[in-house]
Amino acid sequence: MSERSTISVYPVGLLWDIKRRRVWRGVRGYLWPQVQRKNWRAVRNYFNGYLAEIDYPPASLNFYHCGKGWTQRAALSSLGRQLGADNPVVRYP
Repeated sequence: MSERSTISVYPVGLLWDIKRRRVWRGVRGYLWPQVQRKNWRAVRNYFNGYLAEIDYPPASLNFYHCGKGWTQRAALSSLGRQLGADNPVVRYP
């Protein structure tokens, strides 16, 4: 089976709720309980917008983070910066 590396970009959190017209349900059912528990990381992640991640990364690629942004282009750019930081170029003399 040949698995090819692809990049998936998809809405999460608030943008996912807006796309499905369930903003009030998301705020009341997910966001407000997280605020009450003072789970600020979950609250921040709710406002990520889009996530970009690699499906089936090559074995030689270090992949620790996903890209995030308010637009798909920003999420892809963020992913590129993360991959560049996680995989430094080795230059031999």
